[in-house]
Amino acid sequence: MNQAFPPRPRLPLDAGRFDPAAERSFTLPASWYFDPAIYRAEHEAIFYRNWIYQCHASDLPNPGDYHVGQVADQSIVVTRGPDGALRAFYNVCSHRAHPLLEGQGNAPLIVCPYHQWCYRSDGAFRGARGRATLKDWIPENADLKEVRLESYGGFLFVNLDRDARPLIELAPKFIKDMYKACPQLDELVRAERWERDVAANWKTVIDNNHECYHCQANHKTLMELVDYDNKAHWSDDGITFSHAIENRSLENGAYALKPEEVEQHSLFGYIWPTVIPLMYPGSPSLAMFQIIPTGVETTRERWDFYFTHKAPNEQECRFIDYIKTVLVPEDVGLCEQVQKGLHSRGYSQGRFVVDRSHNEFSEHHVHFFQKFVHDALMGA
Repeated sequence: MNQAFPPRPRLPLDAGRFDPAAERSFTLPASWYFDPAIYRAEHEAIFYRNWIYQCHASDLPNPGDYHVGQVADQSIVVTRGPDGALRAFYNVCSHRAHPLLEGQGNAPLIVCPYHQWCYRSDGAFRGARGRATLKDWIPENADLKEVRLESYGGFLFVNLDRDARPLIELAPKFIKDMYKACPQLDELVRAERWERDVAANWKTVIDNNHECYHCQANHKTLMELVDYDNKAHWSDDGITFSHAIENRSLENGAYALKPEEVEQHSLFGYIWPTVIPLMYPGSPSLAMFQIIPTGVETTRERWDFYFTHKAPNEQECRFIDYIKTVLVPEDVGLCEQVQKGLHSRGYSQGRFVVDRSHNEFSEHHVHFFQKFVHDALMGA
């Protein structure tokens, strides 16, 4: 059972000189990256009303399987019911609000650890000690509260807003780009999940990942691997965009590749608001990079690595190691320094460098993201 949302909060926000046109626009005000009132408003205006990636259908192959994820501060559990159907619920007991499950596993019968109220994996209330003493009580009202769930190429997204448009309607082209880049997309399974905490606002992390203006100076090995120099083909698609990028050299400082190991090229994408699907050169694969807000100025990066098998081969291990030990630390350092700089009394708003004919340094997709934030908070 879905629940209606209260009206969106309205803040007396001043976006300064932010403009709908990237070429004329200043960036969002610095205070929007550390003001607790902004962060609270983002929960209702952004996180609770958009599609948030959780896991993959292959993570729940059997009835009773479950996966616990997050939508900002809301714990969500995705389950495969006894009928084989996938569903999502708020991960909370209907009795006294204790969380029900943690992590990932199999529980055909979900038992609350607090008072042992029981639910089936399809969310239906099963039983509780003392229920006969409850007067004027309808057992069905104790069923777990369902959340909208959609599969996007096998990747499972949830939305707390029952009236939201289907994800496939909001992003019809990007899924086709993913299949074009990786025809084996349906065969992918998660081989590893890796997380890292960042001392920066979630928007700072996404801003950094939406441009390569900083790449030549800060990601030298990445630039040896892929060729951004006016050879990135970018396309926008509703709430998403994608960059198809050519390889530069198989002999590179990121992770060297043999010709026979290159079965796919690069496709870097984004799905508003918090997930960045990344396909790197090598075997058929996808890295789902999720940005999980954990506080006003803290974020958790979650990397799910998908391949056609659960045990990564040698080339795939080199790729994972590069992401974890080189690329992510380079970006984390930049984001954490920017977050400090946003507090400076010498900075309020910057400008976007926009040259759509030179994608290697254009920042129009940072503006693409910031406009979504701006419009959500301003009620557009």
